[in-house]
Amino acid sequence: MTDLDDTLADEIAERLKTDVLYIETARSVEETESFCTLHAPWRSVYRFSNGVTTESFERSEHVPNARCLAKLRRFHAKIDLSRLAGKRVLDLGFNEGYNSIFLSKYLGCKVDGIEFYDAAVKRTSAIAEFCGAPCTFWTADANTFSAPATYDVILHCGLLYHLPDVWSSVRNTCLSLKPGGEVLLETTTYEGADKFDCKFMNWHAKGYNNFWALSPETIRYMFAEFGCTEGQEVDSFEVGALAGTGMKRTMMWFRKAR
Repeated sequence: MTDLDDTLADEIAERLKTDVLYIETARSVEETESFCTLHAPWRSVYRFSNGVTTESFERSEHVPNARCLAKLRRFHAKIDLSRLAGKRVLDLGFNEGYNSIFLSKYLGCKVDGIEFYDAAVKRTSAIAEFCGAPCTFWTADANTFSAPATYDVILHCGLLYHLPDVWSSVRNTCLSLKPGGEVLLETTTYEGADKFDCKFMNWHAKGYNNFWALSPETIRYMFAEFGCTEGQEVDSFEVGALAGTGMKRTMMWFRKAR
């Protein structure tokens, strides 16, 4: 690692330390407040350099995420995100766009993102434009989306357990990577008596968007089946309602063979 790399790694760590997205902007307070009002309610925390923060506006009651950059911070602590600078990234299930915007604005990544709902694409595209992050978002289904050998990095965070067809999603994720490309995965996992045990988790939040908490070994097996034979577990921890159920939030890293 060069001195320049060290500097970038330290800068990333500094920007991630509060777990919220800090946006340097030349926009006025009035303009920023008007924008935040227009796009409320907010699920995550954006703090602007002019002093405006989304914390001062209506907050969404649907899965609020006050620590929206916590996943990137945990990844950076183990695998150093500075080496992703300038790379082409796909953000699967980009939510409010915080990871995409961070990578675009502060690492110079060319970021595409997909979400299932048109409204999410329209709203997040407006947020990215306001923040000065040239990301491209569009509507697509993460079960079936693929763009063969297109991306250096794919973010697959907080999505896998929401998909009914995880096998196809993993296959298409690996297909969309360039040789040597990487996946940063975060999902709900389950560890039972057998290393391949999985848990049906519709009970955790009823509806048609919570399916399988796979075991870490199952996830490793699936990615290896589709060419991502190098990987490691980055972090694993219990949260909230998952405590004591055998389920955890687990972060993993994979690389596709060259």
